[in-house]
Amino acid sequence: MIEFKKHENLLILHYEPEQNSDWIEERLKSEDEFKFSGRTFNLRQEIYLTEIHDKDKLIDEYYRFVVGELNGEYYKMDRRFLGIGYNLYLHTSLTFERKTFVAERNIPIFKRFNDHGLQELWIGGAREEALPKGVFEEMLKQFPNSWELNRYARARVSSIIRNYVPIETDFEEKYRKYRERKDSKIGSQSLEKFAEYESDKFKNLLEKLEEMLSKAEEYNEKQWQKEILQIIQLLYPKYIHPIPEAPVHDSLAKKNRSIDFLLVDASGYVDAIEIKKPFAKCIVTSNRYRDNHVPMRELNGTVMQLEKYLYHLNRWGQKGEKILNEKYGDELPKGLEIRVINPNGMIIMGLDKDLTQDQRNDFEVIRRKYRHVLEIMTYDDMLRRLKVIRDQLESSKNGHN
Repeated sequence: MIEFKKHENLLILHYEPEQNSDWIEERLKSEDEFKFSGRTFNLRQEIYLTEIHDKDKLIDEYYRFVVGELNGEYYKMDRRFLGIGYNLYLHTSLTFERKTFVAERNIPIFKRFNDHGLQELWIGGAREEALPKGVFEEMLKQFPNSWELNRYARARVSSIIRNYVPIETDFEEKYRKYRERKDSKIGSQSLEKFAEYESDKFKNLLEKLEEMLSKAEEYNEKQWQKEILQIIQLLYPKYIHPIPEAPVHDSLAKKNRSIDFLLVDASGYVDAIEIKKPFAKCIVTSNRYRDNHVPMRELNGTVMQLEKYLYHLNRWGQKGEKILNEKYGDELPKGLEIRVINPNGMIIMGLDKDLTQDQRNDFEVIRRKYRHVLEIMTYDDMLRRLKVIRDQLESSKNGHN
């Protein structure tokens, strides 16, 4: 039987053998260090106590080893005893028993920290850098028990053989359901943490766009595009870098053309975007053609133009990638390369707030027709998105999900 007991300023491992223990005496005399208790602890003559005087009147049949010494409110543990390469300090308020140090199937807990390059580790107590007692105790609970390890082993076997042999019981599915029921790790709530800053960001973007739309005539085309592009990058944070007037080779006309912007995402893949200053009547016709509101010439022309750009980008292929990387590679994060694989497009143009419901419905039909290739967004769409995101973040900031 193994127990950990506090005696004066020492933490002592007490071992009461159930039968002949001469082997311990022999190994203490003959070896500098040897494994003990399922090869989880390391014992040596240096920490062996031949006798101890206290009110408990401990009998000689006990083996006693000093495994920690009091340092303020913490026991500084013997590193060789635990087989660790860092200084370990355990608060006196912790429960000291074998399962504090060893998990199921003789897994030495503190050895697992050796891989993290620690110089020291404090657990419990009020030290600012200490791992809280509650967190440590929860960590101990998360170590798998024998029953769970057996389930996992069965699940691995099931996952391999079920593709070849019909099986009556799918242990992998059973293990998955068991893990779903088990308490999960709860991380920091990132949405709540950043909601305040993000809600302010989208509030400012909304106010900026509203002001821009009220004074659109004061912007020239290039400055308008530049301002709107910044909003787009914040609405779609996957895009990390814009390339204005990006070249694309027209293999049919045998000449180069320019796309308003290529947007490079965090993986290096590009999409194309066309940004037009807002005009109210450039989306769908007021009159009907065969009982339908059809796209205005401005919208049709922009869609056709962008589709051709996407077509030429795809045909340009690896040669185009090489040219784009040579020209713009220095503007990208180190190691990121531009890749052209089925790029999508985006069109920002027009206003829809004054459309009738019938016009809106027909416009939606038009948008859905092209959705597999490009997205058509009006400035009123952008306003609505910014408002919804702002409101949702405001709700998260105030603790409502």
